[in-house]
Amino acid sequence: MARVASLGLHTPCALPYCITEQLLSDPPPPNSFTWTTGLPHEELLVTEDAVIWSQGGVIRRVFRYDQEKESVIQAVLVWFPSDDPLDATGGTQNASGDEDGEGGDYVTGGSEGNKRKPDWGDDIKAKKRVSTWSTKTRSYATQLGSFPKAHTGSGGAGGIGGIGTAADDGDDTEDESKTGRARALIVFLKTQAFVYFLSGTMHVMHLPFEVQRAIPAPHGLILQRKHVQSPPPPMFLTGNSFALRPPITPKDLPSLFTLTDPLSEPGLVMTTTNTPCTEELMFISPSSELDAEQQDAPFGKTPASNPEVIFAVTYDSGRSQITVWQVRYVPQDKPVNTQRRTPSASGTLSRRRSSFGPGTGATTPVAGPGSVASTATLSAKPGRDSFGGSDISSLNVLGEDFETVGGRRSSRRVSSMMARADLSGNHDAGQRFSDVSGSLGASFGGPPAPQNTMILDDQPVDELLNELNMGSLGIGMDDLGSYDGEGLKQEILMHKLESFPCKFSEGSQSGMERLSRVFTLRDPPSVAAATITGKESPGKKVVLFVMNRDERSLTQLTFNIQVHSAVPKGYSRRSSAKYGAGAVTMGYTPVLADSQKRIDVIDAIKIQDSGAQKVLLLTDDGKFILYSPWGCSMEIILPPTLARWNPNVIGENGSRRGSRKKDFARTLSTTPDTYRRLEYSEPGGRLTVVDGDGVGHRISITLSPRESATKSCLETLRVILGGSAGALAGEGIYAAWMAVSKWMLATSDPEAGLLPRDPKGTPPADEWKAFVVTLFLLAVPVLPEPKPQSRRKSAFVRSTSMVAEREWEELASHEGDWGSAPEYLRNTPWKWMIEEQDEKTAKQSSLAAKGKGSLSAATSEGRLTNKFITDCISHARQFLKSPMGEAQKEFFGKPGSIEEIRRTGLAVALVALQLLREEWKLDIAMEGPSRRLCPVLCQVATWLGWARWVEEYMLEDVEMVGWAYDDSRITVVDVPQEPFSPPDIYEWLMSCLRGTSTSPFMVLQDIVAPSGPPPSSSQSSQRPRNPFSPPPAPPAPPAQKPVFARLTPRTRTITALYTTIATPGATEVDIVEKMVELKVSLASLQRLPEGVGVRLREAIARCQEQPPTIWGVPALDLVGRKDLRMLIEPTKGRREAGNQGKIAPSHEAMRDVHMICGSTFDTDIIGSYDPMAEHDRQAVSRLLFKDDRRLFEAAKLLQSSKPAHAKCFPQPHWTEQETLESYKEIAGRVAMRTLAVPAGRGLFHFSARIPLLTERFPVLGFNLNCIIRPANTTVAAEKNLFVEEKVSWAFFHAGVAAGVSISREAKEIDTSWIVFNKPPDLTNRHGGFLLGLGLNGHLKNIAKWHAYNYLTPKHPMVSIGLLLGMSASFLGTMDSTITRLLSVHVTRLLPPGSADLNVAPLTQTAGIMGIGLLYANTQHRRMSEIMLSEIEYVEEQDSCVPSDTLRDEGYRLAAGFALGFINLGFGVDLRGLHDMRLVERLLAIAVGPRKVSIVHILDKATAGATIALALIYMKTNDESVASKIDVPETAHLLDYVRPDIFLLRTVAKNLIMWDKIEGSFHWIRENLRPFHRDRYMMMTIKDMESEDLPFYNIIAGLCFSIALKYAGTSNEAIRDILIHYLDQFIRLCSLSASNYDQNLAKATIRNCQDLLALSAATVMAGTGDVVVFRRLRRLHGRVDTDVPYGSHLAAHLAMGVIFLGNGSFTFGTTNLAIASLLCAFYPLFPTTPLDNKSHLQALRHLWVLAVENRCIIPRDVETMRPTQIPITIALKDGQEIQRVAPCLLPDLKTVASVTTTSPAHWTVVLDFLNSEGHRLGFERSQSIFVHRRSAHASQSTVFQAALQALDDIENLKAPLEWLGSLSAFAGLDKAEKALIIREGERGGGECVDERLELEYALRSADNRGRLRGVAAVAARKEGEGGLWISDETAENLRAGVWVNGGG
Repeated sequence: MARVASLGLHTPCALPYCITEQLLSDPPPPNSFTWTTGLPHEELLVTEDAVIWSQGGVIRRVFRYDQEKESVIQAVLVWFPSDDPLDATGGTQNASGDEDGEGGDYVTGGSEGNKRKPDWGDDIKAKKRVSTWSTKTRSYATQLGSFPKAHTGSGGAGGIGGIGTAADDGDDTEDESKTGRARALIVFLKTQAFVYFLSGTMHVMHLPFEVQRAIPAPHGLILQRKHVQSPPPPMFLTGNSFALRPPITPKDLPSLFTLTDPLSEPGLVMTTTNTPCTEELMFISPSSELDAEQQDAPFGKTPASNPEVIFAVTYDSGRSQITVWQVRYVPQDKPVNTQRRTPSASGTLSRRRSSFGPGTGATTPVAGPGSVASTATLSAKPGRDSFGGSDISSLNVLGEDFETVGGRRSSRRVSSMMARADLSGNHDAGQRFSDVSGSLGASFGGPPAPQNTMILDDQPVDELLNELNMGSLGIGMDDLGSYDGEGLKQEILMHKLESFPCKFSEGSQSGMERLSRVFTLRDPPSVAAATITGKESPGKKVVLFVMNRDERSLTQLTFNIQVHSAVPKGYSRRSSAKYGAGAVTMGYTPVLADSQKRIDVIDAIKIQDSGAQKVLLLTDDGKFILYSPWGCSMEIILPPTLARWNPNVIGENGSRRGSRKKDFARTLSTTPDTYRRLEYSEPGGRLTVVDGDGVGHRISITLSPRESATKSCLETLRVILGGSAGALAGEGIYAAWMAVSKWMLATSDPEAGLLPRDPKGTPPADEWKAFVVTLFLLAVPVLPEPKPQSRRKSAFVRSTSMVAEREWEELASHEGDWGSAPEYLRNTPWKWMIEEQDEKTAKQSSLAAKGKGSLSAATSEGRLTNKFITDCISHARQFLKSPMGEAQKEFFGKPGSIEEIRRTGLAVALVALQLLREEWKLDIAMEGPSRRLCPVLCQVATWLGWARWVEEYMLEDVEMVGWAYDDSRITVVDVPQEPFSPPDIYEWLMSCLRGTSTSPFMVLQDIVAPSGPPPSSSQSSQRPRNPFSPPPAPPAPPAQKPVFARLTPRTRTITALYTTIATPGATEVDIVEKMVELKVSLASLQRLPEGVGVRLREAIARCQEQPPTIWGVPALDLVGRKDLRMLIEPTKGRREAGNQGKIAPSHEAMRDVHMICGSTFDTDIIGSYDPMAEHDRQAVSRLLFKDDRRLFEAAKLLQSSKPAHAKCFPQPHWTEQETLESYKEIAGRVAMRTLAVPAGRGLFHFSARIPLLTERFPVLGFNLNCIIRPANTTVAAEKNLFVEEKVSWAFFHAGVAAGVSISREAKEIDTSWIVFNKPPDLTNRHGGFLLGLGLNGHLKNIAKWHAYNYLTPKHPMVSIGLLLGMSASFLGTMDSTITRLLSVHVTRLLPPGSADLNVAPLTQTAGIMGIGLLYANTQHRRMSEIMLSEIEYVEEQDSCVPSDTLRDEGYRLAAGFALGFINLGFGVDLRGLHDMRLVERLLAIAVGPRKVSIVHILDKATAGATIALALIYMKTNDESVASKIDVPETAHLLDYVRPDIFLLRTVAKNLIMWDKIEGSFHWIRENLRPFHRDRYMMMTIKDMESEDLPFYNIIAGLCFSIALKYAGTSNEAIRDILIHYLDQFIRLCSLSASNYDQNLAKATIRNCQDLLALSAATVMAGTGDVVVFRRLRRLHGRVDTDVPYGSHLAAHLAMGVIFLGNGSFTFGTTNLAIASLLCAFYPLFPTTPLDNKSHLQALRHLWVLAVENRCIIPRDVETMRPTQIPITIALKDGQEIQRVAPCLLPDLKTVASVTTTSPAHWTVVLDFLNSEGHRLGFERSQSIFVHRRSAHASQSTVFQAALQALDDIENLKAPLEWLGSLSAFAGLDKAEKALIIREGERGGGECVDERLELEYALRSADNRGRLRGVAAVAARKEGEGGLWISDETAENLRAGVWVNGGG
């Protein structure tokens, strides 16, 4: 063995703790505890009522179960499938090959013999300890410590991240699946099990039977049921007597169940005969036997079916037979993330309520334990399939009435053996079974719960169904232990492979796990290589070992895994039909190939160490044999003196030495005479040997090198020799290395490895030297015997100085790793020694030349020479003469095999190691091993006589002449002649760059299985190509098998990349995409040599400026464009770094004490929302409006919580009373204006705030005080005029403003928070608040029964707000629950004959509109009929019946809007509404003739019918309907229509003819009737007359139509047109009215003025346009007596529109947006705050449905702060718009792309046209992330780059600027220095580093590989560089290469 070390006595580290805490007696009885091991250095100690988990000898957690009143049966660590991305990113565990590197392949389990009963004691007194573990206050993540993550793959970061060792499996497969594994500890008691996850989640499972044993499986674990005789059935039944089941014997019951998720139902383990498995499970593969590699799959691809090969071994005690099965998991639903559960009430505990035990509740009546409920349908048979998809389709029926909206994970099955988790977690665990056992009658025979019982929100619906199914199964607590598994899903199918007799001693079945051990051994890589070359039978081999300690026999079954495409025999057709043919097809089927049995084995165990797996046998004669089915057996000898303590334990005494006395010896005084067991095998070659006294001794056996370079070389020889000479040869080289290591260790120090001499232990032998000796063993036997050299004796005694010098030379010659002297002699302080040595060498060389002596002799005599090679040759000769060397012939198989291996093996090894060395050349971290390997290969080439190879090696490094070589040749055997020149990766790469490559680079597989012609030895034989044609592309790299390819991953990746580079027409984009395909990362590029990686870096640098918009996240990460990555995958939880909390500069002066004290009562400042939530919005707003204070002015005008200001100049003749009366009158008018402010404030603060969930959200009120200037007198309005009952709608609008200010992105706005904000008595403000929440979509999560609680008091405002809000939240969904909610509030929706509802008319109006929103765009016929009937409803004339007060104009208008919303824009496709004559009936109401008797009724319906027609035919361009709805053609007919209807008919006509709307004065003139066209500019109108009312309304309608067409476009030309008409209406409105006619005209003009203000604001929505804002400020300042409430309302709405969302939002022009704007800005405004006759005021807030977030916000990718940057907006019609962001974009449907144009930032392109990811990412965040480019990367002149560098240094105040003045950076310019020094530039200075490295390599010129790297950079063509390495630098390097001759 390489090394066998004693690690001390092996005892549980937690045993002293248990004795101290009185968990165990002193000494502990043998059966008082069990002890298992898990991952390396992990232990589980299980006592009767406690489980102790330890890691690294330290107790991590103690779990106590004293309160459970049950004994702990078993504790096991398992892996559960998880869809958590964090679990899926499991990396390599110790991939470098350390002793714990096998963590992913090792899973603990009793099947491996890792459980035993102790039979020895200890002498420690203890006391009892009470558990302090709290499930309420501490998370299990901290209690459980650090569980190791799932091992899902190996390899480094990407395709060339690995070193090339055999353990690098990560390059073999693609990561097609993101599912991972989550580790958990499960503790089994008699009736329950506790599950503890690493993430902190805890679950409690109630068990229907007692678990005898739990075994970890590849997915979850397998439960072995303990058979208990069932009690006799009861003598009476309460149900159907025919439902009684026949008695079931335990023998026939299912024994095995599988559990893959602690919250899902367990499954049955079935055989292919469709019967459950009833045998006892001995073993199941802890992971798939194909996990290591997919031999039959193409390299880099994993089969889509992801086949698994899992073995299971069972024992049938009745037939004394062992059966081997193949296990397959039946495909189920996607693995559910057990870590993403709803948190429990306690925070950490999730208790599962089982349908078999207590907790079932009284809501599930069941007939009895043995009967079936009459209401259940029982169609299950034993072993039947579970419910299919159709069976569970009705699980969400109750979701409409309970809190299940949002989707719950589908249950795996309905019937339950282990029910869902009870999230309450408030039950006392101690009462779980004991207290409820006496109340089973109540649980199973109690009365059912009432039907209207309210069920808690936290109780899942499928829990109820589980309980119901439990009742149908008739299973209760009386069946505990005898459940037959009926109704469970089949999750595992077992196919029988082989069976053989095996008998255990009587009474040993209970301890069968102690008497047997089963394990598998996978074939090594040498077998896979031999299979590829045809020297082994096809297929992967797996050997199954069954150890029977009772018979002392070891059975070995060799399975050859073959590929099949048919369904294996025995699989049910039913399963095949259910899961699909591909689901049950066994892609890999094991076939028994060989069977052997050995009967002289006491015990056997598998040991593994860094990829090597062996079987350690303990034979009858007490020998330890290391055995492998594919290699020779080797005997190992334990140290004669075993250690008492582990020397590697940290600490003075060590955690395992707590009871050691001071004078105790480190070793045992006596050596055990006999050994009887092998236990506790762990990765790293560690295991425990149990002696005859039952004492365990821990030992460590080294099977594999620890050093990565040595391991790579050895693994390469293992694979290559296995492929060329067979698997025995490959394994023989490994065995030879182990023997050489052992021999070298024994010869250097006979006691080494037997007994550690110090706490650190003796280091292992030189692994590299042992490898070289092993390699030389192939050549030394066939070399001529060396000539004996006589030692020259000196004639005189040497002086002390001469002796010291000779000793120094001897020391130096052996310390050099890759030269004649140690590396430290090459440093500057020791340079003088080298110079002195060179001078001495030069003198001796001159003397030798004069004396004509041998130059080599003089050289060897005069300079230091590394004698490593000659020493290894000497060691090889000595080893062959030793007894171990005599036995080494057996390592390689048959006697004749060694001669063949010596003849060809050395040549094959030379070529393989040369290819491995070329692989190392591509890794700068392997430069040392590469130089160390070179002289070894040179020596082998010398022996073979390959002169060209020797010459190439000698030219590799100047140090190659400093080694001592053996110049002899192999002459005994006929060795192969030199086949070709040594493969050179640099030469091949340069040929690719020159376009002269004709063949792919040689790979390892070509040595044993050539895939193409060998590389040509000369380039002169190639046919010259046409110089005018492009160079041909090099052939694609050959496809390699994984066993070869994983040894040289970098070579494979780089050759593929350079093949792409050399392909004609390949661009940098193609290169980068190929890098992404090969999973190349920046970390792997950093390990490439500079000359190789510079071409790839150049491609990345060129793509970095403007990468393709279709690239995904991996490609953007590779090119370093974090800004673009965040566009398509925004980072969650982004936080502004650095100075986020600092207050931004402001124009406001410093506040004094009075202002600070006054602000204390400002509720807007002390509000219950996060102040930082608005910080980002304010930062964006400051950038949008940074030139003036318009935003602050608008905020001041739209606030209502502070006193308003007004002017009043008292006349001289006024008395004090008259002055006060005037003040009060003005204060009253100002108060009326203040009441109209909240509607605009909601627009201003739209979606700006995120509430604090622990505080009530404030709804601002009104301050009706007025400060009269210039007297500065504060006057209060009369309170009796402004009580809430008289101005209720103003408070409603205030509530809406608060509701819509809550951000749409706010989370957890659910039922509890809404109810938390509910006032004790319902108010108008809260009703508005509910509407605001609903408009932003936050009422989707409200519980329906809370909605009924709101509606029960019938508060009008609350009902209106809730009905409209919920309808808006469920817009267009036709939700049946909301429909029922609305129906009970609308009389028309009730069945005929229903009782009259006591519902306010306004509430019914809201209900009608709610129906329209809920059924928007659905063309629902029934609802359309109802709305049409409500519009044309004619009241019967009956004097006995009171007049209809419900169907006023506002109600019918709401019905019209609802009808329009339902059929929005479907006028040309009415589908099922044609027979309704919809258009004719609406036109009859809108424009048809009227009966005189019902003219008043039809006048109320005209507006609704007109609006309905407009919305139904919106944008259809139907001229026939438009012409009918248009205004009359003659002036005479105008007198027969109500004037305000002209406005609606004009808007309706233009909405229908949408495409013909033009924003010009010409279009307005053409759309006027001829008799109105001469006044279309309105500038000639000087007087107000009622005859002009139609003209005014038509002009206003045309302007409103233009505003809707260009809403949110920020078109200044359109704005100017609307401003012109607004100015004219303002001018006319300012005229005085002296009579009734003029007052009538002025009212219409004022209404048109208000509509024009809204129209102009709609066009400039969100822009804060100053031109419009000036007009609105003037309208705000009106306090005249004739200005009604509605006029103020319109003005403030318009003011809020132009500052919509602080400038961050605007309006869209979709059908829904236009309809919503028409409803919100309906051109009839209320006259008083209570006016709702013409239009319901609540509908004024439907503008929310038209809002679009089109504000593009540039953010610095490092700080996430908004910044200003110029952009170019490219439209789809070819136009380009230049703007400065942040800004509002045009309609996204018209935008093709957005490009940043800042020279100081990387270019970012938002490609809406081609990239769906860009569009979706922008819709989520509306941000474009920019990254400031460095000065070096700036595409500008040298002067500009230097100037930017100076600016960067000045801005960043770099403290390391002085570094730029050092001599090492003298050749750098300002831009390069800034790149190195600048803070926050991740990897920005790598290009400068590579330039310096290249220049250093050129100056030193001591290594040809480095010079070739420089030459590769210089070989690039013109125009290929300039970004990463400048052209000037390339020219300098090219000149240096020419001077030094390195090409």
